[in-house]
Amino acid sequence: MVAITGLRREVGSVLDYLVGKQDSNQTSWLGGLGAAVCSLQTKATLVVVSLTLVITVCVAGFLLESAGRVARDETDARLVNAASMLSQAIQPHLKAGDETALKRLVHDAADGRPFSYVVVTDTQGQDIASAYHSETDEVGSAIVRREARPPVPGRPVHVTAGKTPHVYVHVTYPITAREPGDKVRLIGYVQTGMIADEWQQSMASQVDILLGVGIAALMLAIPIGFVLVRKLVAPLDDLSDVMRRFSTGQLDVRASVRRRDEIGQLARSFNQMADQHQHTHERIVRLNAELEERVAYRTQQLRELASREPLTGLYNRRHFGEVLDRRFSEAVRYSTDLSLLMIDLDEFKSANDQFGHQLGDELLILVATTILSQLRSADVAARFGGDEFTVLLPQTDSDRASNLSQRIVERFTDEITTRFPLTRVSMSAGIASLATPGVEDAESLLREADRALYRAKAAGKNRICVAGPPEPSPTA
Repeated sequence: MVAITGLRREVGSVLDYLVGKQDSNQTSWLGGLGAAVCSLQTKATLVVVSLTLVITVCVAGFLLESAGRVARDETDARLVNAASMLSQAIQPHLKAGDETALKRLVHDAADGRPFSYVVVTDTQGQDIASAYHSETDEVGSAIVRREARPPVPGRPVHVTAGKTPHVYVHVTYPITAREPGDKVRLIGYVQTGMIADEWQQSMASQVDILLGVGIAALMLAIPIGFVLVRKLVAPLDDLSDVMRRFSTGQLDVRASVRRRDEIGQLARSFNQMADQHQHTHERIVRLNAELEERVAYRTQQLRELASREPLTGLYNRRHFGEVLDRRFSEAVRYSTDLSLLMIDLDEFKSANDQFGHQLGDELLILVATTILSQLRSADVAARFGGDEFTVLLPQTDSDRASNLSQRIVERFTDEITTRFPLTRVSMSAGIASLATPGVEDAESLLREADRALYRAKAAGKNRICVAGPPEPSPTA
C-alpha cells in the first residue's frame, strides 16, 4: 500500500509537470505545455530513451549476428561431417564399380535427413549416381550443375536456385582411396545439400525474442527514464522556484535541497548568497531608517531655527502669524476663548542710546525670559519686532490675560530694579480677546491688541490696557 501511494504521488507530480503547473503569472495552458516540452526534464528524458534505444539495438544486433554465426557454423559443421561419413561409405562401392549398391546408398541418403540431394561424380565431374528429394529435384540439379567443381572441396557454400525461398547449404566432398604404399588417390566427389530452414527458423525465433526484449526495454525505459530524470530535475525546479520568489522580494526563502552532489552545492551557495543579501538588505534598511530619523530631526531643528528669533530664542513674527491663524480658527470652531498680549518696553531707545547696544540686547533677553517664566506650555510668545513682543493665550479670556500681564510686568520690574537700577525702562501691555468688539479674524485681533498697547502708552506708559470700553489702569 505504501508503494502504491508513493507511485501515485510520483505519477501526480509527473502529470503536474507535463501540463505545466500554472503560476499566477502564466496566461495559458498551451504556454505551460510548451515550457514542459522545451524543459530540461523532457530533453533529458529523450536523451535517456534514445541512449537506451541505441544500446538495445546495438546489443540486439550483436547478439543476433553472434547467434546467427553460431547457428550457421553448427549447420555447416554438421553437413560437412555428414558428407565426410557419406564419402567414406561411398568409397568402397565407387572403388569396386558397384553401381547398383552405389545408387541404392545414394538414394537412401537423399531422404531429407539431413541431405536433400546427393550426387556422386567422377574426378571430371561426370555424374555416376544421383538422388534428389521430391521437393528439391529441379533446385538440386541446378545447384549441382553450378557448384560442380568448387574451388575448395569440403567448404560449405550457401546458395539459392530457382524461385524457391529456401537457402541451401551445398558441400562438395572428395572421395579418396588408399593405394599400396599409403598413397591416397582421388576417385571422385560427392555433392550434398540441405535446406537451411532449421537455421533460419532458429534465427527467426531469436530475432523475435530480441525484438520483444528491445520493445519491452524501450517501453520500460520511457517511464523509468522519466522518473529517474525527474528525481534529478525536481531539485532544480525547487531551486528555480526559490530563486524566483527571492527575486520578487521574499528575502527569507531558502532552498531546501539536501544533497551531496553539484545540485546540493548550488543550493548551499544560493543559501549563503541569500543570507548575505538579506543581512545587507536589513543593514541598509536599518541605516536608511536611522538616516530618515536624523533627517527628520535635522529638518525639525532647521524649522525650529527658521521659526525662532536668534537673540531671544522666541518665535519670529512669521511663525507667530501662522500659529495665530490656526489657533484663531480652532477657537472659533470649538467656541473657546483666545486672548492676545502686545508688550512694548518704555524708554528702551533712551537706555540703548545711553548705555549701548549690549545693554539693549540684555534687556530684550530679560523680557523674553520673564515672559517665558510665566507662560503655560500651550501659550506662544514671539518677538514682534524691535522691543515689541506678543503672546498668544489659547482658552484664556481677557481677565485672566490681564492677570498674566500683571505678573509679567511685576516680575520684569523686579528684575530691572535688581539688575539695571540706573535705567528707567518699564513695560506696557495691550490685551485683546475674541470677546473684544470688532474682532472678526486673526488680523483684527492683532490690531485691537496693538491699539490697546498704544492706549496704555498714551496714558503714561508702564500700564496694561484691555481693548474695549474700560479705561487703562496704572500698574503701580
